Amino acid sequence: MKDYVVCIPSYKRSDVCKDKTLATLHRHKIPASKIYVYVANKDEYEVYKNVLPKNHYHKLVVGIVGLVPQRDFIERSFPKDQPIVFMDDDVESIDLSLSPKFKGGSLHKFLKQAFQITKKENAHIWGVYPVFNPFFREPREEISTVLNYIVGAFYGVINRPGLKSLDLNITRDFGGQKEDVERTIKYFIEDGKVVRFNKIGFTTKYYGKEGGLGTFEQRLSPMLKAAKKLEELYPEFGKVTTRKTGMTEFTLRKLKEVPQRLLKNGEKSKTVKKSKTVKRTKQRKNKTLKK
Repeated sequence: MKDYVVCIPSYKRSDVCKDKTLATLHRHKIPASKIYVYVANKDEYEVYKNVLPKNHYHKLVVGIVGLVPQRDFIERSFPKDQPIVFMDDDVESIDLSLSPKFKGGSLHKFLKQAFQITKKENAHIWGVYPVFNPFFREPREEISTVLNYIVGAFYGVINRPGLKSLDLNITRDFGGQKEDVERTIKYFIEDGKVVRFNKIGFTTKYYGKEGGLGTFEQRLSPMLKAAKKLEELYPEFGKVTTRKTGMTEFTLRKLKEVPQRLLKNGEKSKTVKKSKTVKRTKQRKNKTLKK
């Protein structure tokens, strides 16, 4: 397998990118040679070039305006099967300490093995637990392959550029809202599974005052429309829920197989089998209990 790269889309947040994600990666000793920062235009390029420490990244690239088009631009910039780590520009920390498999190790080791495990599972996307709170992460199984939400702030793909079945058509129409939910669904339909490392956590600010998707208040209306459209097209996958803050979610069900109506002609049902890594972890626990 090819070595991974880390790609950071950023828009009008050069200081945030410098102080948070780039600083986090530098602190974890991820080689600068692996790190690419993507900006929207030439003016932004000049700003970022003057702000970002040159020893903290490999290349600053002018891409496209908009988070969804930018991610698509990034995937088309790399060859098929290239492992790509996508990170938002405001990731403050990454916590491996609750994972029996990765605690005490390096972030580099986690990223490398995350792609190896994903490939063994015949999947093409992995993610981490979307909430940092250790209370929620600690009791979770180490690795899952059912339909679990893959948060867009920190995830990895084994690249398949130009694959039309993965196009995010809904979120393109609603300002990029719910792009990570639609991506999760599309990858699950394509592969029959998504890989998530449930004990790995990170800290970020999901609804900041700046950036490509706008403020929290600006996102509420398109967020609702995108969630309702997802429910309309994929009713088996989840349901629309609203938080006290007014934020709308499309909450995913933990499906173990792709609904029959979404399978290609003649294709057998894609059923999630228990991850080999999860099986081995449970076997070790059972042996310990017997002792």
